[in-house]
Amino acid sequence: MATTSNKPGIFYRMYKFTRESWLELHKTSWPSSDELKKSTLLVLAAILVVAIWIGGLDYLLGVSTKRFLNW
Repeated sequence: MATTSNKPGIFYRMYKFTRESWLELHKTSWPSSDELKKSTLLVLAAILVVAIWIGGLDYLLGVSTKRFLNW
């Protein structure tokens, strides 16, 4: 005996998801141009600091490995 579900079809669920997403998108508050520029510069500066830190650690560990393990 096959059971039938009352679950809506895939196209209706896709439509409903898209509609609800669109409505939620209109509720968001977008940053101003100045806020966006400042945030972008802050993120780029943080990435640069972390990259320098990781690069420095890599260099120091490489030098110490060559010196102490005679590689």
